[in-house]
Amino acid sequence: MSDTKILGLISLILGILVILFPVFSVFTLSVLTGVAVLFVAIWLFLLGSGTWKVSRGAGVLYILLGVLGVIVAATIAGNVALFSFLAAFWIYITGIILIIAGITALFSREHRAGRAAAISVVVLGFIYIILGIFVSNPVFLAFLIGLSLVIDGIGLLMY
Repeated sequence: MSDTKILGLISLILGILVILFPVFSVFTLSVLTGVAVLFVAIWLFLLGSGTWKVSRGAGVLYILLGVLGVIVAATIAGNVALFSFLAAFWIYITGIILIIAGITALFSREHRAGRAAAISVVVLGFIYIILGIFVSNPVFLAFLIGLSLVIDGIGLLMY
């Protein structure tokens, strides 16, 4: 199986996992958000290592975004007080990470399906930020992260 197909399968699985997490309390919301951001960080690390051969600059950017994602995930997961206080801030950071990752993918992928998936991730990043302003339920935002992972996974599987 090629590198892009493996990355696509992992991205697809991570996206489905993000979409399926249930939410029962504020604690679960903080853990859910931390796990969703961690899945994005894992996705970014994998993209960074897979892109390294094609573009070292894009690979470094993906890895740096992955490190930022791990820090955000570790900081917010299970911390109810911090989650409540910083929820809006984390929503914007996650949306920005999705946008930057999508733009990076747009310039580092050669195949049409990969570029289309990258554009979808950018659009979903903007939607994430816009809906984050209006949506009081972070489950919907985790769904958008999962959806962006699923779309990118499908794009990579089609490569």
